[in-house]
Amino acid sequence: MPDARRYDPEDEPPEPAPVRRLRLMVSALIFVLIAGVVTVAATLVIRLGAIEPAKAPPIGAERLSLPAGEMILAMGQGGGRVLIATRDAEGVERLRAFDADSGAESSVTLIERD
Repeated sequence: MPDARRYDPEDEPPEPAPVRRLRLMVSALIFVLIAGVVTVAATLVIRLGAIEPAKAPPIGAERLSLPAGEMILAMGQGGGRVLIATRDAEGVERLRAFDADSGAESSVTLIERD
């Protein structure tokens, strides 16, 4: 029966210094990489978790009147005004501004596309 020997780490020749240094640098690089990924993930969680949609103040006017046949394209409000982008049957687009409290139309601006 052949001589069965068990593995003994002390029988191995010593590891050369450049290999030992390379192993330490790779270990340090892995640690820095993991720390960077954890930092980026934590930053994303903190930033995205803190975002809350802005709440628009309520419109005081009960009714906003648009001319018949105009279709609303977009709507927004701010500064005590309600802005409504509309398109009529001929395809002409307008930006209409209304007072948020009374609902009265304060201005109309034609929108021209190039």
